[in-house]
Amino acid sequence: MKIVADANIVHINELYQHHGDLVLKSGREICAADVCDAQVLIVRSITRVDESLLAGSQVRLVLTATSGTDHLDLEYLARAGIAVKDAAGSNATAVVEYCLAAMSELILQGKLTLQGARVGIVGFGHVGSRLYRALVALGVECVVCDPYVQRSNLPGVPFCTFDTALACPIVTFHTPLTRSGEHPTQHLINRETLGKIQAGTLLINAARGAVVDNEALYQRLKTDADMRCVLDVWENEPDIHQGLLGLVDLGTPHIAGYSVEAKMKASQMNVSEFESFFDFSAEEGLDEANHERIAIKPCAPIVAGENDETVLAKCLAGAFSVAEIDEKLRACANSDAATFDDIRKQMTGRREFSELCLDGQLIRSGVINENVAKKLQLLGFAFKD
Repeated sequence: MKIVADANIVHINELYQHHGDLVLKSGREICAADVCDAQVLIVRSITRVDESLLAGSQVRLVLTATSGTDHLDLEYLARAGIAVKDAAGSNATAVVEYCLAAMSELILQGKLTLQGARVGIVGFGHVGSRLYRALVALGVECVVCDPYVQRSNLPGVPFCTFDTALACPIVTFHTPLTRSGEHPTQHLINRETLGKIQAGTLLINAARGAVVDNEALYQRLKTDADMRCVLDVWENEPDIHQGLLGLVDLGTPHIAGYSVEAKMKASQMNVSEFESFFDFSAEEGLDEANHERIAIKPCAPIVAGENDETVLAKCLAGAFSVAEIDEKLRACANSDAATFDDIRKQMTGRREFSELCLDGQLIRSGVINENVAKKLQLLGFAFKD
């Protein structure tokens, strides 16, 4: 069996090399000649999988180590009888933590407060639903826009219209990218909908780049920089809109879902589907024996008398600095697309909150009060004596 795979997928050698001839390539360089005699193709979001890539090939199974599938031509794959399996939900926790860390950066910059704010969450799938639960646990009011999930009549979830979500001080997008159907998501944010967004609103897109019309957003910010924006995803990646990057508050190169844990979950989900498809006996899972938590510190010293929101923000920013990644992306403005990918490749050590701990002395000394400590623990942090 020949398996062609993106070389940057975590543990790709360990998981597949004993199943046949494993060929590893850069995801952006995989071409038809590579896969013509392959039975399995394993990709990430940077590889477009369609008829031009697979026509005439022997590929029977496409695995993607991602939650999203807009890089896959699902209609063609179905017609060709090629099975597709994704890793939906594998990076949901990482994306949620990215959103919380990004908000924390803006709080510390004096550009945002969650006190008394309401968050409009657009999309209530793996990420949106977890972000909703996290924010509610932190005491933040949320409303949800998702016409598909709303039909399920989930009890207690405050569903709303899209216009209502846009009227919130914070609007965050967690939808797939769709171009047809009853509620297409391509360019949900466009010139018309931007006109409905009030001054001072924070817009976060950690879903797919084309959910936001990048040129329309650029023109809005260029004309009137009255919005706050956090963009992790962009149209035409990796050739992103450099002018827009210069106007957003935080810009990162599609890394919201990048964490050690998310990548391991995706790889494990993929190999389980692979083994099931070919009726192989399940192998041992990835080694996750070392569960010792990693000690971190707040991003800056906590000053006596600081409010709870600031203290919490310093802890979250200490766990994951979105600002540092933003600085790297801006430093390479106007460079080639390879630099965009290089920053992503460097994201090898980010850990999720459940793997981190803070010094318990911060509580005992009163630097972190019980209210903040409880919120940090709800997010997955521990305190170590």
